[in-house]
Amino acid sequence: MKVIQLNLQRWTRYYEVGVEEQLWSIEVKEKLSVKTSDEKQYAIYIQQYLDELDQQFEHLQQQLD
Repeated sequence: MKVIQLNLQRWTRYYEVGVEEQLWSIEVKEKLSVKTSDEKQYAIYIQQYLDELDQQFEHLQQQLD
């Protein structure tokens, strides 16, 4: 569960910096370099990934309750 929380924090920061300053981490660019060079797609990708992580986190929380 802690790993998912850390991933959420890291990718949330990637998203915030990317959207605010148009600075995308190397990790994001590497994941999408084969698919696109459109920087708008970076934000979409990260938002989708954050949604997945959030769902995983919620699922784990429910299992613990």
